[in-house]
Amino acid sequence: MYTLSFDSLLNLERFGEKKAQNLLDAIEKSKERDLASFLFALGIPNTGKSTTKMLADHYRDLHRVMSATAEELVELPDVGGIVADSIAGYFADPFAQASIEKMLSLGVQAKAPEAPKPVSSDSYFSGKTVVLTGTLHLLTREEATERLEALGAKVTGSVSKKTDLLIAGEKAGSKLTKAQQLGIDILEDEEEFVRLLNE
Repeated sequence: MYTLSFDSLLNLERFGEKKAQNLLDAIEKSKERDLASFLFALGIPNTGKSTTKMLADHYRDLHRVMSATAEELVELPDVGGIVADSIAGYFADPFAQASIEKMLSLGVQAKAPEAPKPVSSDSYFSGKTVVLTGTLHLLTREEATERLEALGAKVTGSVSKKTDLLIAGEKAGSKLTKAQQLGIDILEDEEEFVRLLNE
């Protein structure tokens, strides 16, 4: 896609000058991606948006992600053995490496996320790995995630032994059951949750 030219598009059926230029402009714009979006777009097996965002926030550089070992990755929040092996295995594949380097050589950018803003170390959530589940009524899931991250928490998508706290809204399901089994702290009072966010 990134090797298309104006002249080559004009040779295609139903491609006039305006349509060709619009497509090229869209392709050029798509070259500028943040690192998390770039990693997600690669389609690495067993990873989702929360995992690729965590990788981007932790490593802050594409080549550092690519060189991470499974042993290093499994130490990160929300990354188990299967996910760690998938990520390391993907970037160890010569074809994947060549494809990524080709995209970079054509001008595709995987921009590092902005440096995290200083957070209050005395926040109840500071340094905790938190999972959200169920329905919240006082704020959206996205708002809750942003507020937690601003207070120094790491928000992940699945419950594991590395989870410090589960925020359980209405109709919480399997994540609540797993947290109970693992003895993880659970906060089910949404008003108390909001109060702690505002402290």
